[in-house]
Amino acid sequence: MITNPILPGFNPDPTICRVGQDYYLATSTFEYFPGVPIYHSRDLINWKVIGHALNRPSQLNMRTTDPGGGVWAPTLRYHRGRWYMAACCVWKFGRLPVSQTPHRLVEAHKQHLRVKPRGFFVFTDNIWDDKAWSDPVPIDLLGIDQDVSFLCFEVAS
Repeated sequence: MITNPILPGFNPDPTICRVGQDYYLATSTFEYFPGVPIYHSRDLINWKVIGHALNRPSQLNMRTTDPGGGVWAPTLRYHRGRWYMAACCVWKFGRLPVSQTPHRLVEAHKQHLRVKPRGFFVFTDNIWDDKAWSDPVPIDLLGIDQDVSFLCFEVAS
């Protein structure tokens, strides 16, 4: 019997990647650590956590991240034997005086009170080994929903 959601609890922004008969899923973790849990399933019904893509402070130190900030919207990809997890990190949110009117709040939002999310990716050749994930590689793009393009990694022979 299939239930909805397939992965109950706190698991926002899921991304699923299939390799052979196996399915892998990663979710946002915001300011919580370890970050970006990796789940495995063979049937899309029964899921088990097999590790976290961000599991060492050297990868991502979030001690100064505002509540609601942190790692947003991961994307899990597999290419030529290597796993990639791309995401963004939001560090700080702006603050407004309580006395601001709703009109001014809208205007302030237009002025980008939130620090723009910075993209990054990590990679591993063994998704089953928590310690095998790389340190982050920055993606010089602002915004959420980061991804990697394998065309950039192709080498002409």
